[in-house]
Amino acid sequence: MTTRVVTAVFTAAVTGAGARWALGVIAGESCGLLVANICGCILIGWASSSRQVRWNSLWFTVGLCGSLTSFAAVAVSLGGALEDQRWSFAVLVALATIVGCGVGFDFGRSLGDRK
Repeated sequence: MTTRVVTAVFTAAVTGAGARWALGVIAGESCGLLVANICGCILIGWASSSRQVRWNSLWFTVGLCGSLTSFAAVAVSLGGALEDQRWSFAVLVALATIVGCGVGFDFGRSLGDRK
């Protein structure tokens, strides 16, 4: 891996993490994380579509999308909610993440496949 690639991935990762943090500040921690994960899945879907092969690069997929999305943070949030016996919140977060990210990925692929 060249220095240029490492620099590009690092810069994209800082940008993605900064965007996720900003969304958390603007919309609240849980909502911001959900929005960031859905946006990241849309971008990953778009990048993985058949017409966007040129976007399958490390800086975009690993750097930007990888740092924008955080399913580990979702797991921590769900773990905390379950420990605190906030069952409704845990179910809502889990379903919103699964459905939102699945639909977002599919939407991104459909955007990428358009002519």
